[in-house]
Amino acid sequence: MVGVRGSRRLAGGIVAAVATLVSLLAPAGEAEADQLATQSVQTYYLPISNKETGQYLSTAGTGNGAKVVQYGFDGGPDQYWQFVKQVDASGEDNDRYWIVNNLDHRCAGISGGGLYDGAPAIMWDCNQDAWSNYWYIRLDWYEDGRPIYRLVNVWSGKCLAIPAGSTTPETQAIQWRCANDPDQQWRLTL
Repeated sequence: MVGVRGSRRLAGGIVAAVATLVSLLAPAGEAEADQLATQSVQTYYLPISNKETGQYLSTAGTGNGAKVVQYGFDGGPDQYWQFVKQVDASGEDNDRYWIVNNLDHRCAGISGGGLYDGAPAIMWDCNQDAWSNYWYIRLDWYEDGRPIYRLVNVWSGKCLAIPAGSTTPETQAIQWRCANDPDQQWRLTL
């Protein structure tokens, strides 16, 4: 268990890391910000929070098939994710990423490669042949100088969402037709 002093040191380290990330994400142009944002997220395991619910992407267990859910921030390894770039084709604007969980190093994906609205997000072994494990990171807009992203599944073209913006802990994330809904918008934080 981390004591108060350990928590304060950890908080100080997090503040320093956030300042570094913010400096990387605040260049002159939005296109440049988007490029730097997707490069910098590869280095860290980051909590991902839903804009509408304020809760964090997490897992309900480990192993293949574990649900990708939202939960209030508790700092556990299941709430930290890394974006691992998988495709860097010359001249391609659509780099693909795995979203890898820090707890058991599996990828977030869509169950069974579903193409329908409401298909549930689950954890699965990261596999280069499983297109439902690939995501585009889309800079959507800025709020108070902080970038807001959409996570778009490569296979289905649908956005990761929390259904109807539910604030219930352990609500499973799903994919849904991309729209201008805050339940499909995500913040990457340290």
